[in-house]
Amino acid sequence: MEDNFENWLSERESNPSDDDGILPPGSVVGDYRVVAHLGSGGFADVYRARDVHGSAVAIKILHRLDAKSRARFEREAVILSQIRHANIPCLLGRGCCGDLPYMVTELLKGYDLPKGDRKVAAFLAQIISATEELHRHGYVHRDIKPANILARKDGTPVLIDFGLACPISAKEREKKSLSIEDGVPVAVGTVGYSAPEQFNGTGAGPEADVHAIGMLIESCLGSDKPKCWQRIYLSATASNPKSRYQNMGELRKAISRRHWKKVIFFILGVIMAGVLAFMLMDTMTKKPSKEPKVQLRIKGI
Repeated sequence: MEDNFENWLSERESNPSDDDGILPPGSVVGDYRVVAHLGSGGFADVYRARDVHGSAVAIKILHRLDAKSRARFEREAVILSQIRHANIPCLLGRGCCGDLPYMVTELLKGYDLPKGDRKVAAFLAQIISATEELHRHGYVHRDIKPANILARKDGTPVLIDFGLACPISAKEREKKSLSIEDGVPVAVGTVGYSAPEQFNGTGAGPEADVHAIGMLIESCLGSDKPKCWQRIYLSATASNPKSRYQNMGELRKAISRRHWKKVIFFILGVIMAGVLAFMLMDTMTKKPSKEPKVQLRIKGI
């Protein structure tokens, strides 16, 4: 895993993208020196850099400086500073490079979605755990999708990009999921993963993240998925939020019990086979009862 990780980094550095971002290699950001541009998003650029000890890190620098973008960037930094979880990035530092806010996190690589029943279940369990921890801290992610899942050197999946996260509390929640940009309503989230309520302006709660993880099932297993997964997928992605699993615990339980019908039928089959075997053995080993002999005495006439 580590060799593949280093090979990936070397390839990214030796073949930079056409858009090298706003900082050229060698730029100094705080205590870090930029090595290569790794990619760009809607709000920020991400660079590989090294600290004073030579350790590789990732620096995310905001390139959209409007108030809303700054607020989202700040919210992500605050969330990462509050959470320590195996499937959420570690925040190593934050600051400003001139007028540009930045945050420093551990360096991650791309992640390929798994295939197969057990691998998918294990993967989803980790994403559910990360999302549940986010909910426990009072936030909904609102943008869970394959592009926002990276990996550590050992292959552990990590949920990233908390810029669209919003408070769960009904009093604090952003009631309108539609943002107004340049006078045009813009939905918050990603088509194909985000829940319907994120596009109709009714606000998004934890059930929106349930919907997104349900869509990950489709991405991993495809449309021709086993019946046990199809049942979970349909429940997780129901159009009505009240018809979905209401929290990560319910979704986790459904996944862990996906084979319960097969298990129950197997157990019943074993029990019935045992009962029949016992009855057969009992019949074969049972000795026939001896009837008492009746002696008749005939007296002479």
